[in-house]
Amino acid sequence: MAMLRGYLYVDLIEAENLPDCDTAFFNIDPKDTSDAFAQIKIGHCVLCKTAVINNDLSPKWQESHRIPICHSSDKLQIQVLDKDHFDAGLLGEVIIRPEDLMDGETLEGWYPLSGSDGRIKLKMNYVPKEMIEATFEVPDCYFKLREGCKVTLYQDAHCPPLPIYEGIPTADGEVFNPPCAWVDLYKAVNGAQRFIYVTGWSVYTETVLVRDDCDCEDGKGESFGELLKRKADEGVRVLVMIWNEKMSTDLTVGFMGTHDEETRIFFQDSDVEVAVVPRVRCFEGMASFFQNQFSQTCYTHHQKTVILDCPPIDGEDLPRIQAFIGGLDITDGRYDTPEHELFRTIQTLHQGDFYNGVATVTSEVGPREPWHDIHCRLEGPIALDVLANFTERWRKQVHDRESRLLPISEEMFALEAPVTGEEDELWSAQIFRSISSDSAHFSFSRFSTIPKRRGKYVDDSIHRAYIHQIRRADSFLYIENQYFLGSAYNWDEEQSTKAYHLIPLEITQRILEKINAGEYMAVYILVPMFPEGDPASGPVQEILHWQHRTMQMMYRAIAEAIEANELGTHPRDYLSFFCLGKGECPDDIPEDLTPPEPGTPASVLRENARLMIYVHSKMMIVDDDYIIVGSANINQRSMGGTRDSEIAVGCFQPLHTREVSGQPQGSISKFRLALWAEHLGGVSEIHMNPGSIECMQAVNEMADNNWNVYSSDEPCKIEGHLMRYPVEVGQDGSVTALEGSENFPDTAAPVLGAPNYLPNKLTT
Repeated sequence: MAMLRGYLYVDLIEAENLPDCDTAFFNIDPKDTSDAFAQIKIGHCVLCKTAVINNDLSPKWQESHRIPICHSSDKLQIQVLDKDHFDAGLLGEVIIRPEDLMDGETLEGWYPLSGSDGRIKLKMNYVPKEMIEATFEVPDCYFKLREGCKVTLYQDAHCPPLPIYEGIPTADGEVFNPPCAWVDLYKAVNGAQRFIYVTGWSVYTETVLVRDDCDCEDGKGESFGELLKRKADEGVRVLVMIWNEKMSTDLTVGFMGTHDEETRIFFQDSDVEVAVVPRVRCFEGMASFFQNQFSQTCYTHHQKTVILDCPPIDGEDLPRIQAFIGGLDITDGRYDTPEHELFRTIQTLHQGDFYNGVATVTSEVGPREPWHDIHCRLEGPIALDVLANFTERWRKQVHDRESRLLPISEEMFALEAPVTGEEDELWSAQIFRSISSDSAHFSFSRFSTIPKRRGKYVDDSIHRAYIHQIRRADSFLYIENQYFLGSAYNWDEEQSTKAYHLIPLEITQRILEKINAGEYMAVYILVPMFPEGDPASGPVQEILHWQHRTMQMMYRAIAEAIEANELGTHPRDYLSFFCLGKGECPDDIPEDLTPPEPGTPASVLRENARLMIYVHSKMMIVDDDYIIVGSANINQRSMGGTRDSEIAVGCFQPLHTREVSGQPQGSISKFRLALWAEHLGGVSEIHMNPGSIECMQAVNEMADNNWNVYSSDEPCKIEGHLMRYPVEVGQDGSVTALEGSENFPDTAAPVLGAPNYLPNKLTT
């Protein structure tokens, strides 16, 4: 077996003399011939597919593919297949040995197809990871790196000053004061004078951004819907583009509770223009009708962005552009602070905004579901790229109202980011996406950066950005994500599961590289205790099953490397999974809440006074000097480019990188410490160097203790919120249920999950 880790550049040009596998018996038209497409496979993993050329025994695809690769195999299969109504038949294949690619030579020309007289013309070149420059900029992306930007990072929707931040070092010696996402968003929207463009998985008009615990006096109690109406009445162009949940109608609320029809109806007699857009995928043929219906039902537009203009700063004549992007939807249940109250705020800050997506309880009884998320604000030239994404989506998905887009040019705005202090506040930033030409009207001049896949242009730069930054990581990775599953082709079993993205295996390979070089690297991964919903339900159990497969693959490889290098360390010294939980004392529960009915799930939650904090973040920090924030989960739905549509930003401060400052102490480092302060209940000196085994072991010790307290029979407050993920990792890398925690607390749901044989395009 040879390891290919880098990029494959493949041109699948044409084929000729293919066999005719269609017959009049199976086809309506007796003149039908083979409907050919080509694909490249390694084991169970399909690396790429071309478009189908109907009724042509000498098809010309003329497609170029750029494929990130991290695979061990003894062969690559280049196959030509005949697309039938519901399946595909093999017309012939070419076998390429990895050894033939690893010498750097380009394979080019006509190659005979086994089993027929046909042949295929192709060009293939392999570029190993070692030959790819480890730059901060991700190469070959639709959007280039922008310099001279400003980035504000947010934890949770609201973040008041708290004692937990006292251990974070600052330049002026003052206590770290975190910014507040929804207060800043309100101020920005309220100050817009020309345009406000919004995209969302869900935008709920009743959401209140500024509440009683905010220092901001303006806007308290005003709903987001009324705010947008007021701005539209002032003459601001307000365009809102939200996902159309197929099962949501005027009469039904749908499965996901996105409020899309409520939002449309709320604005229908106002100057706010709303487009409710389904996740359409354009296929042809009988089977394709069902594929289209599946896509519209199960895939989403998942981007969460607000782009707007803001008034000129002092001394300037031109207005500016700002953009907000990240994981926070402007919808119910998202307002939370790092304290993550269960009961105390139900009748105050969360009055009218009660939400619990994991337990069947009411606002009279509680608890609410705590919500942890990450968002950011972008200023300077990078905001133009977020604006371009909105414009491309509107032109494709709302083409009948394209004229409603304001004519905007760079000359109309001041593009330099506002600098309020030292020059080292400036950032460099780059926008990434998961999106296809089904959902965006791409610029013709940039087609070379978005290769075709099955005949469509696909921007999968979020996936490639994660891979690029993982490969250049030196000391540690800190990841927070709603899901963590993938690299199924390398699992011990079920390798055909459709979760082929590379991120888990790339993380593993980077750890192995460091171990084999006699060096150390730490990877901290924070996920929710379980996906939102009933943890015993089929879909949630299947997702947990895929997550278990992913964990076990990673730990087994690390364990083998530890043994081979005779280190005497444990796999959790290099890779640890965590979740968040909130434990309270029953005596602290407000007396004005209604007592739950005895024997109900609500009574169990009231008695134990605990619940997981839902991790909805989509973020990775690399070595404290680079961060990715966006809407993309670490699963195939978000990373594939052809399922859910996503957006993310990768950014860094050029004067606070390892190369420039040694130990980074810029805004990214402070943000990571602020997150850890939230999760750990404060930070200390040992947390300043997360790339040390001592730090990893200290964090694990606290997380282990917190889980023991959280899962005990006696309700009790825990120190911070960070807990070990409840699995036992053996010295051999085996991943089993933690003794005494085979099921999640207060549920009958197994921690390790179970396969349920749903369409795994849905659960991966």
